[in-house]
Order: sequence, then C-alpha cells, then structure tokens
Amino acid sequence: MRQKKLNKEPSEFTLNRQTKKGLKKQNFDTKYSRLAPQKHRLTAKNGYYFIWGYHAVIAALTNPNRVVKTFYASTKSKNIALDLAKKAVCKTETKPLKPTFLELEQFGLSRDSDYKKIHQQLMVEVKPLEISDLSDVLFGNENLRLIILDQITDSGNVGAIIRSAKAFGCNAVIMTKHNAPSENGSLARAAAGALEDVPIIIVKNLYRTIEDLKSNAVCCIGLDASGDKSLEGFYSEPRLALIIGSENTGMRRLTKKACDYIVKIPMKNKTESLNVSVASAIALYATQL
Repeated sequence: MRQKKLNKEPSEFTLNRQTKKGLKKQNFDTKYSRLAPQKHRLTAKNGYYFIWGYHAVIAALTNPNRVVKTFYASTKSKNIALDLAKKAVCKTETKPLKPTFLELEQFGLSRDSDYKKIHQQLMVEVKPLEISDLSDVLFGNENLRLIILDQITDSGNVGAIIRSAKAFGCNAVIMTKHNAPSENGSLARAAAGALEDVPIIIVKNLYRTIEDLKSNAVCCIGLDASGDKSLEGFYSEPRLALIIGSENTGMRRLTKKACDYIVKIPMKNKTESLNVSVASAIALYATQL
C-alpha cells in the first residue's frame, strides 16, 4: 500500500527566508509611507481649474470677469496672500475672499501643478472665462489686429502667443474648437496674466471665419516659410489678421487657400523653422499699429 506523504515541517532555512522577505517588505512600506504625503490630493471642482504663478494669479484676482472659487497660498506667502485678497476684485463664492494656507509640499498634490514651479506659492481655483464672439471685436474697430491659430495644440505656445498679443496691441486671439487646448493652468501661466486681458474667440470652421473677416475689410495674411511677401509691407494695414499654422505641419491647405497673402519672416541665416510663439511675436511686432 502506498503511504501518504507527510507534510514536512518547514525548515529553518525556509522560515528565515520568509521572515527576511516579510521584514524587507515591512521596511520598504514603512520607509515610503513616511515619504508619501498624508494630505488629500488637491483636485479642482468640476468646471474649474487651477491657475498658478505670481503674475497669472494676480491678474486673475484683479479681473472683475474672473470667477475664483478658492485662493491657496503657502504659510511663507501669508502676508502677500492677505494683501492680494484685500485688493481682489474678481467674482467669488464668498465675500471677502479668504486665502487657504497650505504647507509647501501640498501644492505638489494638485494634478495640474508642481509645487516647485509655483512661484511665490500662490494658486487659485477658477472658472474658465467666457468666450468672446467675433462680432465683439470685428465691428466698431477702425484699426484692428487679430491673430488666428490654426490647430496649435501646445498650451505653452498658445499662452506665450497670448502674452505677445497683449504686448503688441492685438485685439483678440482666434482658435479652433477642435485641436486646440482648452483654458488651463499651463496656458495661463505661459500667458503671465495676459489671458485676463486678451479676448479669446473659438470658432468651428476656420476657413469660413477667414472668409467672414475678408468680407469685413480685414486683410488676412498667413505666415509660412514658402511666402513670397514680406511682413514689412503690412504694418500700415488698418485691419489685419495674422494666421499661424500648427507646430508640426503649418497651416492646413484650406486655411492657406483662404489667405489674401502668404508672407514669410526674412532671416539672415538658414534655419528650418522658428517656434510658433517666437514667429507670432515677431509677426505681431512687425505689423503693430
């Protein structure tokens, strides 16, 4: 008769190996539980987002059209935050606006931001601004400067373009509904406060929009390395729209077709291309009224 195998007692070697393994796991968990923040992750309420960066936060707080839900600051920036709260003219859910103070590392718990990048440790939770309508700027302005972005998707580039638009007196920035970033913290920070001042217009059909502009005496020029015109010839144009193509492929075929002229930035040394935000700044500067 075959005898049943008896369960062997665990050897000392097995016990030691399991014990060491358990101790290693325990030490690992203990080590990293100390490093892991115990605070709750900061999450913007649905329909809101975070703006950070000194200039962007100040601009939001001093914009009467901006809705601010919460104002965060670090304990190190307490005096600055209290002073900004007193001067705030934004719309708020509570009156007066009171800053919520956090430890520095808590800013890193936001999905949208990194506390190491938050200058002065100031951050606000805001609603996106209301989108302007083309008619708001198209009529009543004898002199007009517009910049049109054809599917530029990088938030940093769009924010930098908005900043340049403010600096050089541009009346509005026009973007497409699709293949363009929605208003967000990275865009607001790159704009350095200009987002609060420059109207943003969102359109569904860029080709049709350009045609509408042309029918209202707006000269539409597209910026492209293949252009046969130079920017200098358009600085005296009273009503002008500059069209900038995407970071990778430039203007789309129909967008380019709709332009009155295709212009280029003259460069002394041959280079493949300029960053879209740099090209936009140069074009806005060269054609400012």
